[in-house]
Amino acid sequence: MTADPYPGYAWLREHDPVCPVDDPHLPGRMWLVTRYDDVRACLADRRLGSGAPVNPDPHSPGLSNLDDPGHARLRRLVAAAFTPAAVSRLRDRTARTCAHAVDSFAGRGRADLVAEYTREIPVAVVHDLLGIPEAERPPAADVLDMWYRAKFRQPRDEAKLAEMLGYVRKLVAYKRSHPGDDLPTRLIESDALTGDELEVMVMTLIGAGHITTIQFLGTTVLRLLGHPRQRAALLGGDIDWSRAINELLRMDSPDHVAEYRYAGEDMTIADARVREGDVVLLSLAAANHDPNRFPDPDALDLTRDARPHLAFGHGAHTCLGSHLVKLQTEIAITTLFGRLPDLTLDIPSGEIDWGYAPTFRGPLALPVTFTPR
Repeated sequence: MTADPYPGYAWLREHDPVCPVDDPHLPGRMWLVTRYDDVRACLADRRLGSGAPVNPDPHSPGLSNLDDPGHARLRRLVAAAFTPAAVSRLRDRTARTCAHAVDSFAGRGRADLVAEYTREIPVAVVHDLLGIPEAERPPAADVLDMWYRAKFRQPRDEAKLAEMLGYVRKLVAYKRSHPGDDLPTRLIESDALTGDELEVMVMTLIGAGHITTIQFLGTTVLRLLGHPRQRAALLGGDIDWSRAINELLRMDSPDHVAEYRYAGEDMTIADARVREGDVVLLSLAAANHDPNRFPDPDALDLTRDARPHLAFGHGAHTCLGSHLVKLQTEIAITTLFGRLPDLTLDIPSGEIDWGYAPTFRGPLALPVTFTPR
């Protein structure tokens, strides 16, 4: 992915807002939607289903790949764990995780913040949510690599898929023998899920809980490094955290496209004639930079009211973990810059390598220097 895909999105919004695209790994016609109003409408349009008409993979139908009533049933079972009140109970543990991560490199005067910070925190937090102790977890780099190669890279790495399924089954077995005050235990004790459904749910929660948040923390650190005045105002309490995080989410949506949608009937999106069975890609990142919805969209303004941005989607599949993402971001940023106030990017920002295209976008490394603490 290019360092700045937004000029391309701007051209598409202006000249071809619902354009045909190719995917060598998927048969049939595919469309990319880039205007805010069209993307938001499509996210709520029940004619566009989330389940593939033909699904050869029995391990893929998690929450994001199901339509109602199955989606609603599974979502109700886990929704209580992601309310603001429930998420707030992770605050102290998340703060300790962030402090411990900074401690691991603060004495050196230099670090790669992706490898040592923004990748570590989301993996730790989602495992904390699931009640998995550190001794039962692989390194954060291995978790990210496993999920990305098994579920998001094309062609899919079948060996990594098998490894991921084995890991999930190990975690489910651990929670059966080590129950606690956590979401998997409650799901097991409720007896509301089959064995396969429980495994898919745990798989979905771990994947959704870390893979996009890693990208978002990385882009947030990079944006704040490049805007020291706005960063100082935010950390000094002059800008509301909720407003700032919404603007950062709008600016750098960690999911650049929503999960595939499948047309259940012939329909028209803008001026495009979409046929039954066509795949529709909804560009959340392009929609969040639409000047018809957000004036001067390529400028970061932490005082902007960026609602309703589409970084968490819209409609029935709105991201359950939005409150958890915001909690992690506030704690991670305040801890990092509070401990290392003279943090400086060690390479020109134009030399940052970006990865995880085409679904996600985040820096692969963030080398920084600072006064050792």
